[in-house]
Amino acid sequence: MRFTAPNPPPQALDPASPILQSDRELHARIAEPVRAPCRIRHSAYLLPDEEEDTRAQVREGFEEVLHRLEIVQRAITWGERSGRVEVALPGGATLRIVWELHTQFYSYTTFHFPPDGEAAPPDDPARVPAFAFPHMPVLGTKLVDLDLVVLPGRELTDAMRAFIGPEPIYGGIVLAGEGRVWTTFRVNAQGQARYVVGAGELPPGRLGRLVRRVVEIENYCHMILLPLEEYREQVEALRRLEQRITQRSSDIAAELGRREPDPGAEHRWLVYLTRDLAELMQLSERMRHKLSAASSYYAIFEERLRWLREQTGDGFQSMEEFLTARIAPVHRNYRNFMERAEALTSQITVLGNMLRTRVNLSMEAQNLETMRSMKTRVELQLKLQRAVEGLSVVVITYYLTGLSNWGFKALEEFLPLPGGPILWSAGSVPVWFLLSFWVFHRVQAMLKREDHD
Repeated sequence: MRFTAPNPPPQALDPASPILQSDRELHARIAEPVRAPCRIRHSAYLLPDEEEDTRAQVREGFEEVLHRLEIVQRAITWGERSGRVEVALPGGATLRIVWELHTQFYSYTTFHFPPDGEAAPPDDPARVPAFAFPHMPVLGTKLVDLDLVVLPGRELTDAMRAFIGPEPIYGGIVLAGEGRVWTTFRVNAQGQARYVVGAGELPPGRLGRLVRRVVEIENYCHMILLPLEEYREQVEALRRLEQRITQRSSDIAAELGRREPDPGAEHRWLVYLTRDLAELMQLSERMRHKLSAASSYYAIFEERLRWLREQTGDGFQSMEEFLTARIAPVHRNYRNFMERAEALTSQITVLGNMLRTRVNLSMEAQNLETMRSMKTRVELQLKLQRAVEGLSVVVITYYLTGLSNWGFKALEEFLPLPGGPILWSAGSVPVWFLLSFWVFHRVQAMLKREDHD
């Protein structure tokens, strides 16, 4: 009989496992379901930096806000980078608070749902009063402050116009006619930009996603425009640097066109170009992080606008047309800044390479001239050495002849020599000369053989 082993019980995953991390990331910052009517307040703040202690302070600030609202900790639903709580208010209203932490900013969003069956027109924003949010600790600079009213109708009433503010009004039909969104893209005296969302027949899920996209468009629109002022300052510095490099290019071209190079001038140009390159690299690095982040935000911004699927024909200019006409040129300017900086870096590098090539050629010419001089000196030394070698044979012969003369004189005292010692010494000169010449050349041959080995 065969037995089948029971399946082992599943083991709990480690909270730090990639599976759980991916799962949490997939479900992080999802759109909240919204039903009409509803009043939504959204505030986003720039993070001072990206250190972990700053993020911890932001989370502590959210907990302090809930403490002031007397909301207990167990009512909070925590995410990896978010927090959510929903409570019932006195009188039948409902309050939902969502805190979210992003890469460069964090946000508070409140959803205030009034009691059902209030005696007020369904399309009157006054039907949905704003929730009085307590004073909360703020960390960083405020980036966005939105006040949105979600109403069940699809028509823009006079009460809605009064709530949004003075014309011109932008927006209209979204989601292929299923919803409406209107705004003026202006802020009131309190610094708030107001929106009216016509829910129509949208279910809470799609309506929540619509509100989420509107909020994201505002957030990323402001993030794109955030480095604009610094860009305007730095683009002037880039323009001055471009003009300086253009002038230097002309001067260097004239210098390179001279027949007689000036090593001092070439060295000075290399010093100038090195300084210009260092200034350009500092300028580029200061702006690259901010402008590259703005490019990423622009891609998200475009995606969110396309998701709205706006339609014309409602009597208003679409939000996509209005925002694209203003944000797209800014993004193109950012991209142009980086392209100009990269082109200028390449130009400085090419000029530096040309000067270094000229300096190397000059140094090679000097080295060649030095080698020619050394060759001449070596040839002269070789000739002198050969002359000395010839003289050395003569000198050795002279010394050997002198020694033999003394020997012949000493020999004559014991044995008379025919002709005398002087004649014998004179006769030995050829012998000593040939012997010196033979020994000298034998030594040379031995040295050459050892050198060859």
